[in-house]
Amino acid sequence: MSLKVAIVGTGHMGKIHLGKLHTFEGVHIAGIADIDTAALSALSEKYRVPRYDDYRDMANGLNGVVIATPTDTHYPIARSFMGKGVHVFIEKPITLSVGQARKLVDLAAEKGLAFHVGHLERFNPAFRRAQQLIRAPIAIEACRISPFTGRSTDVDVILDLMIHDLDLVLSLIREDVKTIRANGVAVVTDKLDAAHARIEFANGAVANIFASRVAVKRERSLTVFEKERSFFVDFMQGKLTATAKKHGGGIHIEEYASDHMDPVQDELAEFIRAMKGNAQQGVTGEDGLKALILANKIRQHIAKRQH
Repeated sequence: MSLKVAIVGTGHMGKIHLGKLHTFEGVHIAGIADIDTAALSALSEKYRVPRYDDYRDMANGLNGVVIATPTDTHYPIARSFMGKGVHVFIEKPITLSVGQARKLVDLAAEKGLAFHVGHLERFNPAFRRAQQLIRAPIAIEACRISPFTGRSTDVDVILDLMIHDLDLVLSLIREDVKTIRANGVAVVTDKLDAAHARIEFANGAVANIFASRVAVKRERSLTVFEKERSFFVDFMQGKLTATAKKHGGGIHIEEYASDHMDPVQDELAEFIRAMKGNAQQGVTGEDGLKALILANKIRQHIAKRQH
């Protein structure tokens, strides 16, 4: 039996999700919804799927929904679908407020629903390979920068870009956050466009994270340092470089590069597996909540410094 899945929001990420879902066997796209009627019509014709101007008209008989709308609309849309027993995949960040995210996590648990968040870097093959090797991080350096695109300006750079690396760091260092130091600046928009955070954990591990959406180049990298070992992940190339101290002196270098890199396809595959009742291996609502809690603490720290 086919799973009936809808997509709400057909902007940049929504289009990508639509294209990927269209290729899955056993998945029927039951409809797409957006307030941009011109774009909606074009996609409806291209993929031959029903279109809806209002997402509330499309829930009957649905198994799952992918929500790729502006962040401030995530909560009411997800709550509406969950209330009707529909599994939810939502783009990051999970919601604007921690309170909203907690309510969605609780509602999904109460209804027994799969609830995944689009932190797609967890599905980057280089990171997945590194995750298998990393044991006890002492320090992590993350850099996520890109030129200004004009997209996602409804949120600041912390919720737009940095939150990816916050999720990655929290997946590697499963400890309480002890202290946060952070600063940031608005350059092009009226929100933070570049930010740096230093996070110290209860076990002494430290993460330094920099994000900018007004840089002159693109970079997506993560370096993890352990005792006598380090791991450099280049997310754009899907490449991992691991270094280790040799017993007789010197450094041993090992490189891994994936011949297949499609994190959106992979995260959607996990969502579909979860809808079918398999154990949830994707980035869950709980993970999305933890990343948002840390992101908001960093934002609050910067706001205090600026007043």
